[in-house]
This record gives sequence, C-alpha cells and structure tokens, in this order.
Amino acid sequence: MNTEIPRTIGRYRIVRQIGLGAMGEVYLAHDELIHRKVAIKCMRVDRCINEQKRQKAIESFLHEARIVGNLDHSHIAAVYDIGVRGNAPYIVMEYVEGDNIKELIENKAPFSIEEKLSLIAMMARALHFAHKRGILHRDIKPANIMILQQSRLPKITDFGIARVLDVASFGSIESSIDEEGFIPGTPLYMSPEQIRGEELDRRSDIFSLGILAYEWLSGKKPFEGKDLDARLQSVLTNNPKPLSDFPGIDPEIDRIIMQALAKPRDERYQSADAFGDALELYLNSLEKKKDGGKTGFSFDKKEIVERLRQRYLFFADFSEEELYELFRASRKEEFGMGDYLIQEGTSGTKMYIIISGAVIVLTETEGKRVELETLRDGSCVGEMSMIDHLPRSASVVAFKKTVALVVNETVLRHNNPKLCLKLYRNLATTLSERLRASEAKYLKLLATHLAWGEKNGVESSGFEAGADS
Repeated sequence: MNTEIPRTIGRYRIVRQIGLGAMGEVYLAHDELIHRKVAIKCMRVDRCINEQKRQKAIESFLHEARIVGNLDHSHIAAVYDIGVRGNAPYIVMEYVEGDNIKELIENKAPFSIEEKLSLIAMMARALHFAHKRGILHRDIKPANIMILQQSRLPKITDFGIARVLDVASFGSIESSIDEEGFIPGTPLYMSPEQIRGEELDRRSDIFSLGILAYEWLSGKKPFEGKDLDARLQSVLTNNPKPLSDFPGIDPEIDRIIMQALAKPRDERYQSADAFGDALELYLNSLEKKKDGGKTGFSFDKKEIVERLRQRYLFFADFSEEELYELFRASRKEEFGMGDYLIQEGTSGTKMYIIISGAVIVLTETEGKRVELETLRDGSCVGEMSMIDHLPRSASVVAFKKTVALVVNETVLRHNNPKLCLKLYRNLATTLSERLRASEAKYLKLLATHLAWGEKNGVESSGFEAGADS
C-alpha cells in the first residue's frame, strides 16, 4: 500500500492525514486561496480490479459531492469543491472540529439528558431538510454525527451512500448507484426494510436516528446478538430493553424513542420533523415543570398588546383575546446580562417578545463578535425562523437584565393550530411584502441602468439577468 502523503492537492496544502479507509484517505488541508481549514476525501482507485469497477467506484464517490452540494444547512457538513488528481477524484469538504457521537459514547462525555435530546431534535430537523429535497442519508450512525467543539452543535457527515428520491429536483443526478446485490448502510444501524433490501423512504433514516438516540441515551445498543446475523435478526424481530430501565430516563422518553424504532414503517414518525416535534414538546414540558408556572415578574399586558400591534404588521390584525391567548401559550423567562436568548446555529422554533431590558443581535465568526443591532422592550426576535425551523443565522444576547415572552412554534402548532396558522400567514405576508419591496427596488435600478445605456448608446450587459452590479 502506498502510504505517502501528498504535499498538495490542487490549491490545497496538506497538513496531515485524519482518516484512512479501504477505498480512500481523508486529509486535513489548508485552502491557500480562501485561507481556511478543509477536509479532503481522496479516492483510492488502485483497489479496483478492472476499468468498469473503477468507473463505477468513481461515480459512486462523486455521488456524495453532487448530493451534498445541494444541501445548504448548518447542521450538514458542506461540500466546497471537487477535482481529480491523477486518475483519482477528490472532494473538498467543510472541516468539522469536534468529536463524533461514537467517541462521545465511548468516552462517556458529560452531556445531560436534555442536551442529548435537544441535539437529536436538531439532527431530526436537518434530516427533514434533506428529506424535503428528496435525499435519504441511509447511513445515520454515531460515527457520522459530529458535535462541534466550540458550539456543541451537531453536524451530519458522510452522505457517501445517500440516495436521491426525487430525480426531478436535481436534474441529472441518478436516483441510485447501488451495485446489484449491495445493501447500503452499516448493519447495526439499519432499519428492518434496509436489512431486507426493500425500497427505502425517509422513515428508514428515522429508524436509524432512533437507534443512535437509544445508544447515546443509554450507552447500550438496542439490538443484541452473538454475531452479526443474530443482531440483524434482533432488529427484525426483537423489541429493545425499555429505556426507562436505565437510570435518569423517564417513560415518556422511552415512548418517544420507541416510536422511532417501530418495526412497521406506518407506526413510526412519518417525518423526521415529527420526531423533532415530539422531542421538543417533551423538553418544553420539562422547562415548564422547572419554573412551576411562576414568572417571578409582572407586566402590563394591555400596554404590551398595543405596542406589538403598532410595531409589527404580523400582529396588527390579532384581536386582544388572540394576543392574550398567545401570551398564555408562551413561557416567561428572565435573562441576565450576557445570557443567550438565541444561539447562532440552533434550530429556529422560538420567537422572543422583549418585555423589558435590551438585547444585542450579533454574529460570531472565528471567535470574533460582530454586533448588528440593539433591540429594546417591545421588540420581537426570531420570528421569521419559526416558519421553516432552519438554524439561526445570528445570536441574540441580553445586553442587561431582560424579561421576555417565549413563543414556541412547536407547542403553539400542537396546542392551538388555528392561532399558529394565523401567525404563519401574517409572518408570510410580512416576508412577501419585504420581497416585493426588494424586487421593486431592483426593477427601478434596472430601469435606470437600461435608460442610461440607451441614452449613452451602451449595449445592456448581464445586469438584467441578475449579474452583480
């Protein structure tokens, strides 16, 4: 085997090898142009016994780049570039600094039950994002989920055997590249239908995420056996030991995870988002128990209602009773100076109405904070992210002691769907108005540009096609 490590691959300077497998190596590298760390996965074509196998392996390898290149989500490791060195292809990916969940389980890393459930919910939201775009992962397991070192947020990695369900969404990407007789996935984390070699859908990934959740929460694998065949048979026929038999895990957690592990697909969550909802509703119930329903502060609801109506279009047509109902459905929280209301990168399921105090909206890049704006009482933050549950693009930190009403979209949708639908509609209308205003501004600028060109005898450029001005 050739173990020589290249000094460069393309424009990337190799720092060290960080992974080695049967069909390739992974290197930590430095992008000399953009000045950032990257991971480069290089395929080893010398293992292919003939040209047909080599071409098939290359196609399979590049499949990951084509798939993940279409997924822009902060909880999914990004693909930056692709290339060929000699006869072998390589993929340049986001370098994720942290530990995978397999390592965290082995090292018994100190994560609370609540932290684990919150992270699993984020993974479910990210999977739902991929599923909506027609992509199955097919190899969800602890080794393929990284927990970032600094933020302690998740990253799903290794879409190498992912499959596109809806080919129309991705043009020329093939729906499947599996070789005949090959069952994709890692045996101990496969769904029953995956083991049987049946056609898969998003519920297969949900089952695999359920196995991961069970193992991380309990430290034990849910299915056992003396050898691989016995363990696979266990997946097909046996029920795992109840999670509530393990210390610190209550029966409700057991119910949530066991639904993900239901053997018939129709008895599982029908979407990864529904799995995320179940986890978030449970976490919200824990928060309510902790504060006991006591706010510890009072405020003039009538004054707040009028202020919200005046400042925000999406509250303008809410009746007084509807806004009071929104208040009743929300949690009341106090934040000390420096406390995070919203952490950049977390799932966007909550809206915060500032009752008193002040907050700073900021972004954090490479340890540096860039302050965007300061908001005071009567302001709302986080409302737009509630619609799609995408990770937050900025953090919100208390500038001084701050009191806020926290509206959890998941709780509101399940407990008061009519009110939630009205909030959705009004938020969507506000967003639509912003887009129309932006479009009108662009069209006015375009008309000015074309008129100037006509007056000066200059042919129009690519400006009208959306080129950068």
